[in-house]
Amino acid sequence: MSTEHKSIGDIPLTALVEYQVRTETTSVKEWLDVWQERGQDALVGEPETSAYEAARSLQDESHVLVFERYAHGQSSLDAHVARPAHTDLMETMGERSMTRRRVMSNLYADIQGYGWWDRAESDKPMSEADVTITLIGTRFKDDAMRQRYIDVTGEHADYCREAEPGTLIYSGGLALRDSDRGLDIKTGDMLFVAAFTDEQAAIVHRDDPRHVKLQPVLNEIERERTFLLSYKSTGKGYLWR
Repeated sequence: MSTEHKSIGDIPLTALVEYQVRTETTSVKEWLDVWQERGQDALVGEPETSAYEAARSLQDESHVLVFERYAHGQSSLDAHVARPAHTDLMETMGERSMTRRRVMSNLYADIQGYGWWDRAESDKPMSEADVTITLIGTRFKDDAMRQRYIDVTGEHADYCREAEPGTLIYSGGLALRDSDRGLDIKTGDMLFVAAFTDEQAAIVHRDDPRHVKLQPVLNEIERERTFLLSYKSTGKGYLWR
């Protein structure tokens, strides 16, 4: 599934699309079982779709986030939408009235050189359930404050990759447009994405002395947290390939 987009060239990007399941007609499990066929098709037939996973919201049990990554921007996204399996999914869910509404959607361009999106140690895709995923939206006073934040946290990302094997993803992107629904997202806002093997790994990351020591530095950077959302992966798709 994907959202409408403007021209984004060849920039690697992340798409976040969240849905509310129509639970009076469809269980979340049924929704995910139907969606899983599309996830498998993306894994087999879309080499430029580097992540395509459905994650359950911890804020609302009827919400499912489809977490998408496209290696070559618009061309990769277009190839995804053109797949017959994409049309089949939309038609099946529409005919069965499985989705109540699209809660939110947006596209984020990668911040080059910032963090990492996977810990791939083999050719096996990452398709584990119950990975803890955290999304944080941040708006900055100006571009200088945003760059300072990226520099400071980007340096910390290098440390986390070496010191925290339970931290699976630590990276971010910049919103390509204002949100048309749901969350308060403006063009240029930063999305931070972290994924952990489990909740204990998230706690280890949070309580790491170096992370704690970093907080006073970050407090000097003028910014507003616009959202903080948590999810659990379902293993129906893949977080990387």
